[in-house]
Amino acid sequence: MASRDFVNFASQGSEGTKMPRAKWEHVGRFQRQRLEECEQRAIAHILGLLDDKIELNRRMNQTLEAMARAIFKSWFVDFDPVRAKAEGRPTGLPDNIAALFPDSFQDSELGEIPRGWAVKTISEVAEFAYGKALKASDRKPGDVPVFGSNGQVGLHNEALAKGPGIVIGRKGNPGIVTWSYEDFFPIDTTFYVKRTGIVASLNYLFYALKAQDLPSLSADSAVPGLNRSLAYMSKILVPHEDVLTAFDGKVDPLFQKIYENEKEAETLASLRDTLLPKLISGELRIKDTEKLLEDELE
Repeated sequence: MASRDFVNFASQGSEGTKMPRAKWEHVGRFQRQRLEECEQRAIAHILGLLDDKIELNRRMNQTLEAMARAIFKSWFVDFDPVRAKAEGRPTGLPDNIAALFPDSFQDSELGEIPRGWAVKTISEVAEFAYGKALKASDRKPGDVPVFGSNGQVGLHNEALAKGPGIVIGRKGNPGIVTWSYEDFFPIDTTFYVKRTGIVASLNYLFYALKAQDLPSLSADSAVPGLNRSLAYMSKILVPHEDVLTAFDGKVDPLFQKIYENEKEAETLASLRDTLLPKLISGELRIKDTEKLLEDELE
């Protein structure tokens, strides 16, 4: 009801001089212009263009995430390049990357692992730092993502940690591992990961921690919480640094594209919500908006 036509109509029936106020009897006679069926279809088409692009970005991100997970699993769970070299088969990787992998295995606390790689405890490779209390009512308008135990829960005007980063659920949804592409604020129901220097690749730590089944390490209480001491004792594979550098080279572009798609989808969703009332009220011309969007989304 905040259209320009409505405001003008209400002003025509206002009373008073110092502080004019609309008469309810007059306001009640306002009739909003009914859209023609062709206009309704045109507006639906405009919204559909935006929704289709948002959905395309979502599906693209699912594919990119699956690609990153597949590389991690192949290199660090199934050890495909090492097995291929041990059996004298092509690895399917460029020669410079294939050369980084050993061609045999060794026994370890985790079972058979590539020769020369190590096994450490989580406490040796990462610190689970406590998040900080930040009630919804205390958050200031901003674009810094706020993370709770199950992912992003809002926005704030300042960050607690530099991004990209890893957030782990501490209370409520213990052990849930989430990635932040930018500077972020983890609240007090979370831990956030600080590297110790043994493993430089944050990408690798993200997937390695997700593979740890941390939710199974929650303490038995009224409010489930991740037992950090138990988590610290868990074993984690530490590949050779050169292999992790090559992994980052493969995954970083995928993560960057995911981030760009997410930001574009947020912009498109905001644009959609802004356009709808303006199109309905006639403040924006439908044909001009259609042409603009078609050019932008090509």
